[in-house]
Amino acid sequence: MKLMIIGLGQCGNRIADEFARLGNRARRERGAKVITDAFAVDTDASALGGLQHISPHQDKRIVIGEAKTKGHGTGALPELGDQVFKEDGYKVVDSLRKAKRFPETDAFLLVAGAAGGTGAGGIPVLTKIIKERYADKPVYSVIVLPFEHEETIDEKNILNTAICLKSIYSVSDAVFLIDNQRYAAKGYSLASNIAKTNRLIADPFFNLLCAGEETKRRRIGVHILDAGGILQSLSGWTVVGYGMENLNLITLPWDEVQNKGNKTMEIALSELSLNCDTKSATKALYLVSAPAEEMNIDLVKYLGERIHGLAPDATIRYGDYPFNKGYIDVTLIFSGLKNVEKVTDYYTKSVNIAENLKVKQNVAASMPSPTEEAAKDVPPLGT
Repeated sequence: MKLMIIGLGQCGNRIADEFARLGNRARRERGAKVITDAFAVDTDASALGGLQHISPHQDKRIVIGEAKTKGHGTGALPELGDQVFKEDGYKVVDSLRKAKRFPETDAFLLVAGAAGGTGAGGIPVLTKIIKERYADKPVYSVIVLPFEHEETIDEKNILNTAICLKSIYSVSDAVFLIDNQRYAAKGYSLASNIAKTNRLIADPFFNLLCAGEETKRRRIGVHILDAGGILQSLSGWTVVGYGMENLNLITLPWDEVQNKGNKTMEIALSELSLNCDTKSATKALYLVSAPAEEMNIDLVKYLGERIHGLAPDATIRYGDYPFNKGYIDVTLIFSGLKNVEKVTDYYTKSVNIAENLKVKQNVAASMPSPTEEAAKDVPPLGT
C-alpha cells in the first residue's frame, strides 16, 4: 500500500517525519516504495526546522497562515487553525498535486495532535478539501491524544481534543486513535520520550505497507494483504497494534511456532494504540510475518480464531508475509469501533469545561451510538 503523508502542527509533523523515515527504510530493506511523498505543514515557521527526513524544500515544508499568525503559530487555538486552513489550505493541496509520485498514491494519511491549534483545528478542514478535490482516494487521519499531564496542566487541552475528535470523525474515512499516555516511558527525558513515542506510533505500519508491495517471490505470501484489502478494513474509529517475539534457532516441543504466535498476539494486543472494547469493532485485520519455513496454516488459523473471539461481529481480513528473519511478528487493526470509552470521556468532560469557560453551547452534529449523547453538547469549531 502506498500512502501520501501530511503532518499538521508540531506533533503531526514530527510523526509525519517518522513516516518519511519508514519510507526510506522500506526502500532500503525491502525495495518497496510505500510512501509516495511526505509533507509538513505549520503556522510556526521555526517548528519546521527540526525535521530530519522530510525534504527541506519549501513545497514539502509548508508555512501557512502568515497573514494571521506572522509565522509564530496559533497559540493552541484550534479556531484559528480552522480559519487559517480555510484560507490557505489550497496551498497544501497544490503541493500534493505536484508530487512526482502522486498518481501512485492509494490513500492520504493526515497526522495531527488533538490538543493544539494548527493541527487540531486544521486537520478537519484539510481533510474535507482533499476529499472534495480527490474523491477517488480515501483520506485517513492519525489523531494523537494528549498526555495526562497536559490535561492536568490546562483543561483547555481536553476541550480542544473533544472538538478535534468530533470534527475529524465527520469527515475522515478512518481515524487512527493514538493515546500518548500508553507510550509514556518513565526515566526518559521529555525530548527522548517524545522521539521514542513518535517512532512507536509509526513503526506498526511498516509490514502492513510493505507486504502488498513485495516483488521478491520468496517474500510473497499465500494470502497477500494488498492495498485493496487494507482499504476495505478501515472505517471510523480505528486502533493499531504490533507485537514481535524472537524465534529460537532450535525449536523445542513446548516452544513451537503456534505458542510463539500466541505470545506475539498478546504483545500486539497489549500495545494497541488505544485501550478499547474490541468486541465493538465492525472490521478487523491481522498480518503475520515469520520465516517461510515457520509459516503454516495452523498458525494463521489460530490467529484468526483469536481475532474472531476478540471481535465476533467484525469482518476479518488477514495476510501472511513470509520473511527470512529470526522472529515472528503480528500487526493488528480493529476498525469501525462503536464503543470508544476514551472518546466518550472527552466529550463528557468537555461540556463541563466549556460551561466553565463560558463557551457558547450549540447542538452538535449527530454521532454514532453510544457516543451520540455524550457528544451532542460539544461545541463546534469557531464558537
